[in-house]
Amino acid sequence: MVRDETEKAVFDLVDTYNAPSIFTFKRYQLKHDTDLNEDFKMDPIDAYDLIQEFADKFSINPGEINFGRYFPADNGKAEKPLTIQLLIDSARAGQWVDKE
Repeated sequence: MVRDETEKAVFDLVDTYNAPSIFTFKRYQLKHDTDLNEDFKMDPIDAYDLIQEFADKFSINPGEINFGRYFPADNGKAEKPLTIQLLIDSARAGQWVDKE
């Protein structure tokens, strides 16, 4: 359930990357705790583009975001999940809230 304009804007942004599955023709159901890497299986290039758009839209310094923490270059296990809630919290704070 979307509670405010910030949540709606974040969900809308992520939803632009939510294409129907080629197997089921259904779109992934986005929730606050959706991990864009593990759950959503987002392509790292798309995830990088999303983070850039997110940073621009919500005036977040992209230098604060350690992208490799969520999408490792070696495609290994992510250190932390990149969730929609993390995006919402950061947008509300006006800065990236998951700092090392």
